[in-house]
Amino acid sequence: MLCIGALSGTSINAKEIILCDINGEKIKVLKYGAFDFHQDEKERLIRLVQGRAGELEEILLCNEIIGLSFAKTLKSFLDGVRFKPEVVGFHGQTIYHYESKNGVITYQIGEPLYIAKILGVPVVYDFRKSDIVAGGKGAPLSPIIHKILFGKISKKVSVVNLGGIANITYIKDGRILSAEDLGPANALSDFISKKRLGVDYDRFGKRASEGNLIERAFRETLKFIQKKKKGKKTLGYEIEEAKLYFFELTKDEKPSDALRTAVEISVKIISEAINSFRPDLCILCGGGTKNKFMVSRLKEEIKNPVLISDEVGVNSEFVEPILFAYLAYLRVKNIRIDMSKITGAKFRYLPGKMCLI
Repeated sequence: MLCIGALSGTSINAKEIILCDINGEKIKVLKYGAFDFHQDEKERLIRLVQGRAGELEEILLCNEIIGLSFAKTLKSFLDGVRFKPEVVGFHGQTIYHYESKNGVITYQIGEPLYIAKILGVPVVYDFRKSDIVAGGKGAPLSPIIHKILFGKISKKVSVVNLGGIANITYIKDGRILSAEDLGPANALSDFISKKRLGVDYDRFGKRASEGNLIERAFRETLKFIQKKKKGKKTLGYEIEEAKLYFFELTKDEKPSDALRTAVEISVKIISEAINSFRPDLCILCGGGTKNKFMVSRLKEEIKNPVLISDEVGVNSEFVEPILFAYLAYLRVKNIRIDMSKITGAKFRYLPGKMCLI
């Protein structure tokens, strides 16, 4: 079955799209692309994610703009593709995700009706809401694909997705033991790169590798993140708060030192989680694997073998887009998923909502 996965991650760097041929747990990638947002779209999204443009009118307008933007990009992506996909799994852009004692609130924007209309295929969306309704936390969702892609490589495996936020999946004997969001992976580094250097990210971690640790910012930001995460499996708005907190602590320091400190915060959080599990193997995936300096520091701090997913045959950028193609496949096939060990969902459920034209 030909399925598309489409999303924009927390870093808002691109619209990621993948076309897969899926048959059960057999997944073949046919085409992948990452496409820039128009500058106006990107600025609108950044303001919304940072909570600086929360008026209802702007949120609703942005929902239309981003949905149409994805629809047009998907149409271009499919030019020259011989066979029409049967479904699109559309995550959209998360603008708010927060877990409190009263429950979890999540909101992803991007109107799926535009995609359904322009492509003429069903669209599955609102994946996180369906998990929350089932009693889960709405995140992380990626462990379901981590198990399929990496679960049989070794007896005891940790899979870490390095996006804006790092999440981890603990797998033993092909079964998921647990999963959770850990803290920032690229989030702090990308934020400093944008604010201090005017670029989207620190390419390969080069600037960070030239910097020195800012002890106070390292110590205080770690404490801040640990306090915000206490008792939570999932993170969202807490990382936005951490970005602003970290920026205030480092705004008068050298950008390279701030970037080095951002990397060391991520490395500390991630390596401690992995070392406590003591896996036979740790696999890193996601856009953060392009940060060579962060990866080298993780390899130094993690006590067990570490591989990039590319080294086991899975392009590190493909993992999350594949997830939403696969979830859409399950929805169309009427296959319920068990997320009890991942998000804490109380019962098996069909992922997402169906949008038809």
